[in-house]
Amino acid sequence: MMNETMNQIGWQIESLKKLFKHVSFFSLQQEIYPGGRTCQALLNHIVLLPEADYRLSQGATEEEIEQFYLYWEKELTSTEMLEARLDLSFSILKDAYKELEPEELAVKTASYWGTKYNQTEWLLVILTHLSHHRSQLFTFLRTEGEQLDVQLFE
Repeated sequence: MMNETMNQIGWQIESLKKLFKHVSFFSLQQEIYPGGRTCQALLNHIVLLPEADYRLSQGATEEEIEQFYLYWEKELTSTEMLEARLDLSFSILKDAYKELEPEELAVKTASYWGTKYNQTEWLLVILTHLSHHRSQLFTFLRTEGEQLDVQLFE
């Protein structure tokens, strides 16, 4: 199941990179819905998500995650950097899971807010988390009038 889940995450990442190409400078400053985060903030969140959620699965504290996002927020200034950081984030996730032994996959770890999952469940959380934000970006771009040739599902 690990390989299949990683393949689905990889497919979503490739479709996200296609969506990134439709984001204009003007769109970056827009809220994705009234009172919500800006498109730039959403993109920053998306590209860090595989690594950040993996860190959560390893017991990272709220402060550690906040510092992680704050650091990278200043570095992500172009579409090319966003794509490269997304690739790095996914690579870190894949490498970490390659190193896990079968018995380690069953170990439950708690997030700082108290949710407990084993590593297989955390990987599914990462997949659904990416899917959620990919759909947000897709919907935002459509409401901005973009004609998208990006599939959300195969």
